[in-house]
Amino acid sequence: LISLLMYVMGFYSLHESLHHEVTKLLSRFFWAGENNKQKYHMVKWSEIYKPKGQGGLGVISSKRVNIALLSKWLWRIQADEGGLWLEIIQAKYLRGQPLAFAPRFGGSQFWQSVIRLMSVLRIRTSIKVGTGSGTLFWLDRWAGTRPFAERFYALFSICVRP
Repeated sequence: LISLLMYVMGFYSLHESLHHEVTKLLSRFFWAGENNKQKYHMVKWSEIYKPKGQGGLGVISSKRVNIALLSKWLWRIQADEGGLWLEIIQAKYLRGQPLAFAPRFGGSQFWQSVIRLMSVLRIRTSIKVGTGSGTLFWLDRWAGTRPFAERFYALFSICVRP
C-alpha cells in the first residue's frame, strides 16, 4: 500500500486530511496494544519521525515525501533533464518561457501541484543571471543570500509592476 501511495504522491499534492490519516494509521501501529488498546506513549511522535542517525526510528512523513517528490519535477524541469515528458511540459505549459515565468493558474492537477512548490525550489537555490531572460528580479536569489523582495520589502510592496 505504501508504494501505491508513493506513486500517487509523485504526481499529486495530497490533501492535508489525507496526510493526517496516514499519520494516524502509523501512530496506531506503534502505539496500539492487544485488542487495539492504546499503550502508554514513551516518546513523542516528533521523535519517531527523526532519522535513525538523530535518534529516531526513521519513519517517513508523508507530507514531506509528497513535497520532495513533487519538487523533483521542478528540479528536472529547471535542469532540463527529462526526455519526452519534458518536451510535453515545455510545449503545453512553458511555451518557450523559462520555468520562472510559467503560468500559475490553469492546467492539470499535476501541473498545479508542481507549480505551487516554486517557492520550495527557491529556498536553497541560487541562479546564474546570464541574459536575464529567466530571472525574476524581485523573487530570485541572484545577488546575495535573500531575494530583493525580502531584503527591500518596503520598496517591493509599492511597486506597480514588480
